[in-house]
Amino acid sequence: MTEFDPKSTEPLGLLSELTEDAGASPQLLPGAAEIALAEVADGVIVTDGAGRVTYCNPLAGELIGNALSLKPGRHLDDGLKLVETDGTPLPPLLSGGGKQEGRVLADGREFIAAIPRVDDLGEVLLEVSVQVQTVREEGELSGFVVVMREVSEERRLFSRISWQSSHDSLTHLPNRQYFESELQRALAVCKDRRQHHVLLYLDIYQFKVVNDTLGYAAGDQLLRQLADQLRQSLAPDDVFARVGSDEFAVLLRDCTIEEARRVVVRLRDGVQGFVFTWDGHESRVAISIGAVAVDRASPPAGQLLASANDACCAARDQGRNRVKLFSDSRRVLEKRRQSTWVAEIHAALREERLLLFRQPVVALQHEDRLHHYEVLVRMRGRNGDVISPGLFLPAAERYGLIEEVDRWVIRRIFDYMAVEQRQGLTGHSYAINISGLSLGDDTFADFVLEALTAAGVPPSRVQFEITETSAINNLERALVFIHKLRAAGCTFALDDFGRGASSLAYLRQLPVDFLKIDGSFVRNMLDDEIDSAIVSTVNHLAKSMGISTIAEYAETPELLGQLRVLGVDFAQGFGIAAATGLPDLEGEDA
Repeated sequence: MTEFDPKSTEPLGLLSELTEDAGASPQLLPGAAEIALAEVADGVIVTDGAGRVTYCNPLAGELIGNALSLKPGRHLDDGLKLVETDGTPLPPLLSGGGKQEGRVLADGREFIAAIPRVDDLGEVLLEVSVQVQTVREEGELSGFVVVMREVSEERRLFSRISWQSSHDSLTHLPNRQYFESELQRALAVCKDRRQHHVLLYLDIYQFKVVNDTLGYAAGDQLLRQLADQLRQSLAPDDVFARVGSDEFAVLLRDCTIEEARRVVVRLRDGVQGFVFTWDGHESRVAISIGAVAVDRASPPAGQLLASANDACCAARDQGRNRVKLFSDSRRVLEKRRQSTWVAEIHAALREERLLLFRQPVVALQHEDRLHHYEVLVRMRGRNGDVISPGLFLPAAERYGLIEEVDRWVIRRIFDYMAVEQRQGLTGHSYAINISGLSLGDDTFADFVLEALTAAGVPPSRVQFEITETSAINNLERALVFIHKLRAAGCTFALDDFGRGASSLAYLRQLPVDFLKIDGSFVRNMLDDEIDSAIVSTVNHLAKSMGISTIAEYAETPELLGQLRVLGVDFAQGFGIAAATGLPDLEGEDA
């Protein structure tokens, strides 16, 4: 049972302050308190110490569907009948109908229940969150306050958000991020080398031909049918996901390599017998499969998936409907690890061919005033062209070069900020992206602090952006990193929020200052009601936790206007400005 907190800014705190100011007992609400509680967005019921109602605001009456059942003088348990969300009756909220004075079955924490209601469709269950707090005067129990909030629509929307963020909308299969999280969980429970799983990576041959000759609608239908065909060869406990445009992954649980060979044969035979028909045209596809054993000694999920992908590439190089085990193709894979991008990244670091760009983030509610810049990295090619990060950063992450890139970025941007300061340009703050590998390095926080000190840059000018997936996958070290740098004065943003499967569950654990709403929701919010509802809900959730919001991919004036209406704090995107190279500073030595 939680005690009444007079300092709270919630409706309960307001009620406490008003009753204290009026010198009144809970049995009689002063007029100011009654007016205030009538306006709050929660249902509020006040009782005396015996559980008899002394006040019920209008919304509480609407929630239970019968305000008369909670009129003053009636016992709360007679008028408020709560059930489980499946309809199972719950014990009375205040037990004993007032006979056991002061004994409350609720434990003071918020819990979910349902209120039976009757409408035009018959009896329905209205889901509500419920919290009971005690009111004490001079240490003696004098009453209870019950706060109820409707959550049916909220839970439905969050459920949909969670599903959309973890599944592919076309095939309805789990997506890559969900698959990686399941793979990591499987690794975590491997207790010894005798426990095996097998990871398969599947690439569809001829999919792009169907797309190009028959159109995207045909390609979409091909993927749906092929996903159904592949699923027939798998066990119910296997995790089957779409991890790329024409790529799938399968986690065969509790499976040896020999057992996996039989599954692979079934998958290959099923695809060989599959014929796709569209507008009278028949098409056949082929498949390449890479396989990797998963056990206690395996590397993290991301590296495992990369190894399976490499094995799949090796199979594809040898022709259609081929299979390669990671152990069978080590020579090929080692050759691939010496790929052009790995060598090019090393050369770019050595030859100072990495470039820093910046994109402005503006305050939407303050005439689009510049708030800070996000730092972005590019590469200058040997011919002078600027190379997009999407072409070389995935290779840097896959082959363990991203930490070196992160450290290069931090040293260079801090040096640049130091030059700005010497020239009196101290108003600009910069947000720096941190990879999951750097986040998991227990020396990285100390490196950042030392670099800050060496450059003489105030930590208040520095913000770090981490993706929710990397934070969740390295939760313990992420928390250490965040706490160390926040204590020094830096701020943090959680990037790509809403895309991962565990967003809502982990948000409370991460002490961040900003929440970046994933651009995939923002981009289409004017045309998609669900995306708009997701943006609105994430913004409301962040505000309720005291976190500012940043919308990505704000690409048009119309989008910016709608984001302002929703109350989003900041935005970035082509509708404001594209990323540009750092301006040259006179006397720059960075």
